[in-house]
Amino acid sequence: MSEPFQRQPLPLPGGHKKVLLHSCCAPCSGEVMEAMLASGIEYTIYFYNPNIHPLKEYELRKEENIRFAEKFGVPFIDADYDRDNWFERARGLEWSPERGERCTMCFDMRF
Repeated sequence: MSEPFQRQPLPLPGGHKKVLLHSCCAPCSGEVMEAMLASGIEYTIYFYNPNIHPLKEYELRKEENIRFAEKFGVPFIDADYDRDNWFERARGLEWSPERGERCTMCFDMRF
C-alpha cells in the first residue's frame, strides 16, 4: 500500500512569510495556494489579467479566484480590466509565437 501524500513545506527566501501571488486562474494556482497555506505562508491573490478574452472568460476566472479566496480566507486584490491598454501593447504582436515577444510584453505588463 502506498504512503499518503505528504506535502513538503515551502521555504521563502530570507525567512519571509508573506507573498503577493498573481493568479490567472484558480485551478492552475490552487495547488500552490494550498501548499503556501500548509507552510504557514500568508498570501494575497492578485488578479490582473487584461489579456484574457472574451470578457465572459475573464469574469469566470475572476469569480473562481474570489471563490477560492473566500473559501480559504485569503485577501483578494481585483485590479482593473485594462483591456484597451492590453490591445494597444499587443498591436503588431498578433503572430508572435508562444514564449515570444508578445508573451514577454504580457508578463512585463502584468507583473
